[in-house]
Amino acid sequence: MVMLIFSAGLCLTLLSVAVLTVPIPAQPVPETFTLTVPDGPISSQSGSSVSLLCQVSPIFNIKPFEVKWYRSDDINKPTLLYKDHKIQEALMDPRFRGRVSLTGELERGDASLRLERVTLEDSGEFVCYIASNKWYEKARVVLAVSVTGSQPVISVAEARGGGSQVNVTCSSEGWSPQPRVTWRNKEGTEITNGQEVQNTTDSKGLVSVSSWLLYSPSESDWLSCIVFLSDEWKTEGRILPVLPGGDSKKGFTVNQVLLVVLPVLFLVIIICALCFIIVFKRKGQIDQGLNVAETKRLIKENPVQSPANQTTSDNKDKLEGNTMQTPANPTTSENQVDLQGPEKPVQSPANLTTTDNEDKPEGPENPVQSPANLTTTDNKDKLEDLLLGKKVKEEHITMDAKTASLVIRLSQKGKRVQYVKAKDKPDLQQYIHVLGNKGFDSGQHYWKVKIQNHDKEEKLAWCLGVTRENAQCPLTPQNGFWILFYEKEVGLHVYVDSVKTPTRQTTSTTVCVFLDCDKHTLSFYDADSGSLLYTFNDVKTTDTLYPVFSPGKRDPQPLQIY
Repeated sequence: MVMLIFSAGLCLTLLSVAVLTVPIPAQPVPETFTLTVPDGPISSQSGSSVSLLCQVSPIFNIKPFEVKWYRSDDINKPTLLYKDHKIQEALMDPRFRGRVSLTGELERGDASLRLERVTLEDSGEFVCYIASNKWYEKARVVLAVSVTGSQPVISVAEARGGGSQVNVTCSSEGWSPQPRVTWRNKEGTEITNGQEVQNTTDSKGLVSVSSWLLYSPSESDWLSCIVFLSDEWKTEGRILPVLPGGDSKKGFTVNQVLLVVLPVLFLVIIICALCFIIVFKRKGQIDQGLNVAETKRLIKENPVQSPANQTTSDNKDKLEGNTMQTPANPTTSENQVDLQGPEKPVQSPANLTTTDNEDKPEGPENPVQSPANLTTTDNKDKLEDLLLGKKVKEEHITMDAKTASLVIRLSQKGKRVQYVKAKDKPDLQQYIHVLGNKGFDSGQHYWKVKIQNHDKEEKLAWCLGVTRENAQCPLTPQNGFWILFYEKEVGLHVYVDSVKTPTRQTTSTTVCVFLDCDKHTLSFYDADSGSLLYTFNDVKTTDTLYPVFSPGKRDPQPLQIY
């Protein structure tokens, strides 16, 4: 019975192998065929990749055929040309070289085109053309490219005619096609009453949109402005509808009070500590001077004499010289009363102060400083004392040119970056930045960046922070970017839950970025004053973190690493 089952299994195995090894006859080449393409436009985002589908019917091998893609308005410059079993790059349109390929299987009649790094100029009609020696067919595919514009800039101004309402304006630029704008309150309810929208188109075909509405001032009911093409492609900004510097019913907010009180309180504590140290040292010097004076009085009242041969005049001369005999002197070696200790002269209060200072070892634990010098040293080490209360080694970072956006330029051996728009080329990149050449995944690190030179024009925009490897735009913590932004119209701000959140209005001349990988925090300090600008407390990732530098879009003033 076992042998019978084994023989049956062996027969089935041999039969399966025979079936699998029999070659499948190739599909015959029909004399005529048709092409199948999408019915409507294919949508794509600027900077992404897209596939334009084209399939022959019936399905057969089209490797021996000619396959050509071209723009409907320029048949003489093929987007892609496949002929004689290879792609003819020399005959292709230079605009598409290195960006196009055939992604389908020609053996199965798939002639789909893959287009990389899509630009706004790629929008329009493409033609799929396939020809044999006896027949040809062509079909049209429409590509619609969308460009997501900038983050909305929201401002509050006094309404015309005064009254109890304020005028809130929301602006964004660089969109294609024309976007829509909606306003929502804190509860997420759309506001439709009283809003107006204006759109303008520039020479590159990009749309700028502005919307404004009248709203009652509030320090708790924030407004949200959303500019979007779809649920996937949108930007959002938020603001409290309160006039800058205006009066309010509740006075200053808690954050505003803390931003003012905490730095002042910290400065008062430092000054008090310095005064206490100076007074304590001076008191010690006075006490030592009084002890020396008392010692001299006792010596005068009780002169020290040898029992045998020292005269009164000798004792008088020695006391007036303020010097005691050493144990080596045979005259006083055994009966000497040492009030000052071995081998130490009796000193005046002034000399005692100098000697005390000389006896103390100079160094980090016992610096010998005047009050003025103490203030200078404290200012020199102030930033390091703010960071962890101890010295932290400053990182020497340069910028990695391989990661730089196309519209920025590095100089001074990777220490300086600035925005430089190429001539006669549209600027379509929404996010421009460059990464540092060093990455960190443990320990504490900091670096300083020069934002503004006093002899230069005011810098309009910049951003600094860190990002993990292979992070994708936009620059939000959810996508692996922890960034502090500055725009002149908005001030300093960050993104919380993908929403722009202002932190303070002013900028800094020099910013210190402090990364604590062990505590998962990222802090930004004003390097000139030592005050804290903002801290991310949830920089949690297992990837290596790299510094991010951006000189701001359309702002020619540079950033420079110290």
